[in-house]
Amino acid sequence: MIELGISQFRPERRQSGGSFTDAVVRLLEAQAAGTAASTGSTAAVEAAAGALSRALAAAEVSGPEWATGAVSAEFLGQVGRDLVRSGQSLHVLDVDNAGRVSLLPAASWHFEGSAHPSSWSVRATVYGPSTSVTRHLPFSGVVFVKWGSTPGQRYTGTGPLSWANITARLQSESERSLADEAGGPIANLLAIPQDGGDGTDEDPLKELKADLRTARGKALLLETTAAGWGDGRLSAPQRDWKAERLGPAPAAGLVQVRADAFKAVLAAAGCSVAMFDDSDGTSKREALRQFFLGTVQPLARMLQAELAAKLEAPIRLGFDLYNVDLAGRAQSFQKLVAGGMDLAKAAGLAGLMDMEAG
Repeated sequence: MIELGISQFRPERRQSGGSFTDAVVRLLEAQAAGTAASTGSTAAVEAAAGALSRALAAAEVSGPEWATGAVSAEFLGQVGRDLVRSGQSLHVLDVDNAGRVSLLPAASWHFEGSAHPSSWSVRATVYGPSTSVTRHLPFSGVVFVKWGSTPGQRYTGTGPLSWANITARLQSESERSLADEAGGPIANLLAIPQDGGDGTDEDPLKELKADLRTARGKALLLETTAAGWGDGRLSAPQRDWKAERLGPAPAAGLVQVRADAFKAVLAAAGCSVAMFDDSDGTSKREALRQFFLGTVQPLARMLQAELAAKLEAPIRLGFDLYNVDLAGRAQSFQKLVAGGMDLAKAAGLAGLMDMEAG
């Protein structure tokens, strides 16, 4: 079992450094320039982050009891969300006075060391409701998982929103444009010869405005404006009492761009759009199968290796894919039987039953 000298660390107040501060500075600069549209504030990103978070949280963790207690569903879910949104996730190994092991999520961190990871050290900050604790730890004292990285920065994770930053920006900007469009004023305008005021006693349209406010679908009788209210036809509107709607009118092309970018962001994050649209059940099952086989399991394998190395225990993350791949297993079974294989052996090879039990 791992042992960490927790007593050597003392709470201290510090300014956050590393990736968190850099991200805040970039955001403030973008906001000052009027160009900020957060790539992480879209439904596509949350759909992908939520899907991976929930999938990892559902993993069956096996290993020593003291270690599996630390690898909780909350920890696994946080890792999944971090990987999509930030491209990296770092948790500090912590042992309390009772010997219980915990994995505390770090809000910011900074790596130091040479080329080999064995020389790396991490200055990580963990936040609480009122104080923060900054620790200088060896690399063996943290669980660090990445979506991906460049050869020049193996100590920094790069996520799908960074690798596909142009696509992510397209999606966020198109959604922001549509949100701005939808956030505009909505009203029905009536053309009249003149507007007398704001509905006070001096306003000649006071009664009309009050009737319109309380109409609630009722029919109203209005005086014609064809005579310009006594000033003649030259003062009258070109059309008599015709309402003109003022409200959102997004361009069809922008709506299509947003929909296409939504799909592209999901693909970059390892998800199929069929998991979230109105596709039929067969398409959704296949999309879910591909998601687990092509995204969840490879990432879980990297996380499993990191946990086993840092906890120094045989940690395994398992997933029950029986129902997810049931249709594929049935097809495999049918083909094996059609080829002349024994029923029990075919069922075992197709994963429909335990081969030893058969």
